[in-house]
Amino acid sequence: MKLLHIGSGNLVHKGFINSDKDEMDITKTWPYINESVDGIISMMVLQCLTWPELIFALREAYRVLKKGGVMRCGLILVETGIPLGNFLYGKNITLFSFDLLKNILVDRIGFKKIKLCKWRETSVPEFIPVDNRHHRGASYIEVIK
Repeated sequence: MKLLHIGSGNLVHKGFINSDKDEMDITKTWPYINESVDGIISMMVLQCLTWPELIFALREAYRVLKKGGVMRCGLILVETGIPLGNFLYGKNITLFSFDLLKNILVDRIGFKKIKLCKWRETSVPEFIPVDNRHHRGASYIEVIK
């Protein structure tokens, strides 16, 4: 099974291709062939992108995922009710809403389904040790191609 851990920083997990911005810039074409990856996990990375970078990265994720593949993302959702003042700065996105993500991922890019998940609640057991930031207000979504 080929699993990507995007934005891994110094958190290297066995069984994953762990990459950070030095190894793979997700705002450029990913070095994987179409439909060659079983799963992608990314924790608190997407909010660091600009809108054009985000759309590009999500399209690349869709391109490299196999049919039925899962992408799991940890991010900040408006719906969580945490104080949002710290997330409203700069040129990056920093926070999302579930409806916005559904619109982008399902309605526009073509993923079949989006699901809001709890910490370590996943359809891909290999993702469990990679889940983090639950103590900082992260929410988790999974999309299926």
